[in-house]
Amino acid sequence: MNYGEIERQTFRTFLAFSGLLITVVLIFFNISSNFYRVSNITYINDTGLSKASIESIKGTSIWLVDDTYFDSFYVANPSVEKITITKELPNTLVIDVTISEKIAYIQDNRQSPPRAFVLHKNLYIDDVKTNKGLLSLKINNGPVREGFYEEIITFVLTLKKYSINISNVSMEFDGTSILVTHFNSNFDLGDPSDLARKASVVGYYLTEEVCDGEIRLVYSEEGNEIRAVSNCN
Repeated sequence: MNYGEIERQTFRTFLAFSGLLITVVLIFFNISSNFYRVSNITYINDTGLSKASIESIKGTSIWLVDDTYFDSFYVANPSVEKITITKELPNTLVIDVTISEKIAYIQDNRQSPPRAFVLHKNLYIDDVKTNKGLLSLKINNGPVREGFYEEIITFVLTLKKYSINISNVSMEFDGTSILVTHFNSNFDLGDPSDLARKASVVGYYLTEEVCDGEIRLVYSEEGNEIRAVSNCN
């Protein structure tokens, strides 16, 4: 390598280092600058939740705000499924709060007095007094095994794909089997497992082949299919 090539290589190195240094200085300036500090927070859905933890972000560099700043907000508001953050430079955060969907109204008759609560999609449980348009479930005996509420959620979400008023559907669990009722149609689902597939069968019979009577769901001999044994009036 001759002297000219060494000079050109040295100059390119100097330019790269200078560019990196300028970038670091600009980033540091933007982070530390008062111009880019959060001073305004707006909410797309003002749900009346506790916002103290979000308001405490004011004064923080807008460049540093990420999802970790909202962990305490989730703890204070367990009904929240997610929040979406939009940064509007130089100093505004726009917060869109999504509340977890209410899935079912559950009455636990194993307690005295019975406990009534709403089950949310994110498994949050909220004690309530009345049912406001949700599928209802009575737990008359137990215990309920691990994953029981997840199965109920998948059942409801699958059934909602059909043209059914979900508030007209009720369920009862006796500790062994689940019974589903919709007006004059009664479905014996058996044990509370595989409820998403069982909900597809229930949805079909409630919308395509209405049966006033009893329908029992059973597995095929191979165990890979769910079949309906019906006794319709």
